Amino acid sequence: MTPAKRGTRVSFLKFEIGALPRLPSLLVIVGKESVLADEVVRSIATAVSPDESLRAMNVDVVDARGADSFAPVAEKIAALPFIAQRRAVIVRGTIDLKKEARDELVSIAAASHENAVLVIDHSGKPARPQGRKPGDEAAAFAAAHADSLVVDCTLKEKECAAYIESYARSIGLEVDPDARGALAVTEDVAEIKNTLDRLALTTERVTTQHVQEYALPAGDAKLWTLAAAIYDGDADHALRMAKDAGDPIGPLVWLAGDAQIIWELRSGVRAADYAAASGQNFWRIKNLFGAAKARPLKELRERVDVTMSALERSLTGRRDPEQALEEVIVRLTGKRNAS
Repeated sequence: MTPAKRGTRVSFLKFEIGALPRLPSLLVIVGKESVLADEVVRSIATAVSPDESLRAMNVDVVDARGADSFAPVAEKIAALPFIAQRRAVIVRGTIDLKKEARDELVSIAAASHENAVLVIDHSGKPARPQGRKPGDEAAAFAAAHADSLVVDCTLKEKECAAYIESYARSIGLEVDPDARGALAVTEDVAEIKNTLDRLALTTERVTTQHVQEYALPAGDAKLWTLAAAIYDGDADHALRMAKDAGDPIGPLVWLAGDAQIIWELRSGVRAADYAAASGQNFWRIKNLFGAAKARPLKELRERVDVTMSALERSLTGRRDPEQALEEVIVRLTGKRNAS
């Protein structure tokens, strides 16, 4: 894979050090996944200095967040490698630099030398994203040098599935197709990697049940089961679970939240986007996607009204919470069975 033109862009999955005839003079990392950016940086450092004992003399890392000036970067680029063909200068944490600082780094990148690889790590999410376009900023870095490459460290669902398969294999883990799909749809590599690492401690084969059990706290899992009984129209089971739940306010809050989530999903919001914006558990939201598609719009709106009214009356003392919960269960299961 040779950079065919200034600022050629490749995905993380297609970036393979071994497939490059030579490292470019300038490599820019972009994308939300800092975990993947770390892997790119490690692979560059290893490629430049396979001998770990010499790596400190041939690989310099500069934290852009604490830099008053990037003049030292230019000096490090100009330094000769030690018992190696090239050296690497890695500038990390550029995502929150102001335009003036980025422009300074661009001017330095334009003058990078043949005996060095300059890596600009522009990955992650800006602390103040308003008006920012990290992809365009990365392209501006890459445009500074004719021999440049951009590595995109954002993976979509299909790419996440490929990453899961590769990473699981590397740690001796087998992941069932359904479990792989359940993980991939989150499009969150850090969470995926963390989940696989922890599951690898207790199992050799990951199923969908493993993924869901890992992702949900025990209390939430019980409320999820209660909600599932209601959506299945099983009033008797749901009423028994409600009595065992203790404080009825918790289930009322959960059911009101479910109703709102289903309404939002039916309105076209993606499960992953809703989870990220609301800070709620992705698996809970993903589990409701089928209900959002299967029920009439009018019924979904009524579910929001019924659950929110019961919750509001219970919290203000106008309705006994236990009776309100029972009434909600009966009404919602009745709607399910009547359709």
